[in-house]
Amino acid sequence: MPDVQLVRFDPAVEEAFVNDADYREALDADDWERAAACVYRRVGRPLSAKPASVDELHWGGYFAIDPSTREVVGSCAFKAPPTPAGAVEIAYFTYPDFKGHGYATSMAKKLIALAGRSPLVRCVIALTMPERNASNRVLEKVGMRFDGEVIDPEDGRVWRWQVSAVPPT
Repeated sequence: MPDVQLVRFDPAVEEAFVNDADYREALDADDWERAAACVYRRVGRPLSAKPASVDELHWGGYFAIDPSTREVVGSCAFKAPPTPAGAVEIAYFTYPDFKGHGYATSMAKKLIALAGRSPLVRCVIALTMPERNASNRVLEKVGMRFDGEVIDPEDGRVWRWQVSAVPPT
């Protein structure tokens, strides 16, 4: 499994993504090829922009970088800060050219380890489409267990996955 670094950029670069209509539309449409093209235009495919942070806990989004090639291979996020009950939800996506190489597993593993650093987090959850798919396999590989079917306000019927947050070793 390849390693990834989770990077954030300075506020001006992050603000540029927020204000990029093409990027926002690509995310809304789950058009990850288009989203990747927007990212590459702004920060380079091999990373040319200097990250503001690497592998630091932040209750938001990250770009995933292969440290050996410096290529931007995907994006991932904590969807929101932890709930009062201590649950935090993760999401991740590998850009099309990098699917099937273990990057999604690395992103999920890294997010779980970062969450484990926070005393606010008791468990990490993820939601998937209610069917066997690659995302399920990623979550199983990182120790998450199927926790049942739920109704998500945005996505409707989904499967919920969960793992206890443990500090990284």
